Amino acid sequence: MQIFSPQDMDGAMRDSFAFFYDPSPFHKARAAMKGLADILSYRSAISRNLSLIRDVCEAAPESLVAVGGPAVRVFGDLLKPRVPRRVHVLSDIGRFLELLDIPVPESLDEPHMDLPAVEEAFPQWAAYQSEEIGVQTKRGCPHNCLYCVYGFLEGRQVLRRHAENVVREVEGYHRRWGARRFWFTDAQLLTDPADDDHLEEILKGMLKARLDLSWSGYMRIDRLKPSLADLMVRTGLRDLEIALNSGAQPVIDRLRMGFSVEEVMEGFKVLKSAGYSGRVLVDLSLNSPGETEETLKETLGVFNSISRMFAPDRVTPVVFFLAVQPHTALERMALENGLLKEGYDPLSVWPWDLLRLIYNPPPLGRLIGRSCALAFRDGQPDRGRAILANLEAELESK
Repeated sequence: MQIFSPQDMDGAMRDSFAFFYDPSPFHKARAAMKGLADILSYRSAISRNLSLIRDVCEAAPESLVAVGGPAVRVFGDLLKPRVPRRVHVLSDIGRFLELLDIPVPESLDEPHMDLPAVEEAFPQWAAYQSEEIGVQTKRGCPHNCLYCVYGFLEGRQVLRRHAENVVREVEGYHRRWGARRFWFTDAQLLTDPADDDHLEEILKGMLKARLDLSWSGYMRIDRLKPSLADLMVRTGLRDLEIALNSGAQPVIDRLRMGFSVEEVMEGFKVLKSAGYSGRVLVDLSLNSPGETEETLKETLGVFNSISRMFAPDRVTPVVFFLAVQPHTALERMALENGLLKEGYDPLSVWPWDLLRLIYNPPPLGRLIGRSCALAFRDGQPDRGRAILANLEAELESK
């Protein structure tokens, strides 16, 4: 439902930054044309999806029609006026089951994946055999990070699936579909100490089942233990996305991340000692609240240390900006500081609105935006590293 994700892999975000920050009129004009295409594509996709809902209502006037999913929990109030009044807009799957007069299971967090039934209902499944399969091991996040919407989406209480059910699901996809690549879709792996045992049990189950596969996930590694790191490597860890955000502790504290830079660096050392040979993706949120030129230099220094630890060709910086999303503390802060006005439209497609929804305020906004725009010019595959190189050059020249 959103036109952009606020990281350097997203085309709409790149076009918006090029339009506002690139010093070249030629590149600004080119970004404007591409941005117009982004807007038209987005609007047509939304119109097409809303038309599908209206078509269903017309084709089956006596049927129950419901729309749900995570985006509905965040943007449902904006969606309701755009669909027929008889359509139920639901963020709660339990409420959907009640509408169907189906008993609500004791735990909605223990899905039973009946693959033969999936194949019958979705005959196109074979086209996805070579794709990465997402499997969720738990729901909920106890952390209260300034910008994150997961706590609102899934709740603060962590509800863990039984490890044997997770292993059974992975094994089913692997044996029946031949799937070999998996992504654990949790808000993040290792959210609190109890997750150590939970993940360890899952990985031991995968070892016992002798599954020939690889897996990835998004993880906090500030508490990573050597025994768990060893299991991760032995079970086929392919690449790992790491929460860091900043190399400066004051920024980490403002973001309420709940870890120290030193703890994260120690986690990297544990991972390296376990013999990990895959990719490391390091999330860096530039111009977060509290950012200064000095904190940017600290971040560049920490990232360079990680690159030296694993080798530069294996470390990818994923540069992103904080998205101002509904139901987050960052949204409240943006409203209080006048960056947004009450009643703003979080689904707006206009570039000047996108610029506000991507948190990149002055005084550093233009400097960082220019570093990004220059890196976006030639479609380089390693945009994150180019952004950091441009930023480092800008800071050294001041």
